[in-house]
Amino acid sequence: MIVTGVLVIVGGAGATLGTWQNMGHLLFLGSALLWAIYTVAMRRARLDGLHAAGIAAVSSMIVYVPLFVVFGHGRLLDAPWRDAALQGFVQGVLTAVISLVLYGRAVSILGASSAASFGALCPAMTALMAIPVMGEVPAPHDWIGIVLISQGVYVVNDGPLPMWIKG
Repeated sequence: MIVTGVLVIVGGAGATLGTWQNMGHLLFLGSALLWAIYTVAMRRARLDGLHAAGIAAVSSMIVYVPLFVVFGHGRLLDAPWRDAALQGFVQGVLTAVISLVLYGRAVSILGASSAASFGALCPAMTALMAIPVMGEVPAPHDWIGIVLISQGVYVVNDGPLPMWIKG
């Protein structure tokens, strides 16, 4: 159901290779693959959330900082200090530390496969949050994809099924 929902969303976008929209879809799929690798590696190594967050933050810094120095073109220094501080807090504290610690805890409680399935909800939750925040309403095919993905995550996590499905 999750894969079908993803295909409905990608197919509804025209499924033409090379468009910016489908490049975004490929980036989402790539990030989902990386999250799956992170989840399995964290579970296999039996790391707690804080330890895994520390490893992820430091290794990301080691990869990102040299790339920023080479390709960043110094635009960060041109940004207003309040904007830079807000982004530093959101990306450095909320995203890099708190979310990874909570995700690590979820993996230890739910297991790798159940926790990883929740990653599929990110695009659906983003689409739903875009309605009140940005006034963007998903297209009809996007709604179908959101429902399929959500149902797939529900089933993967052993949600109770209706009597008519149980047989």
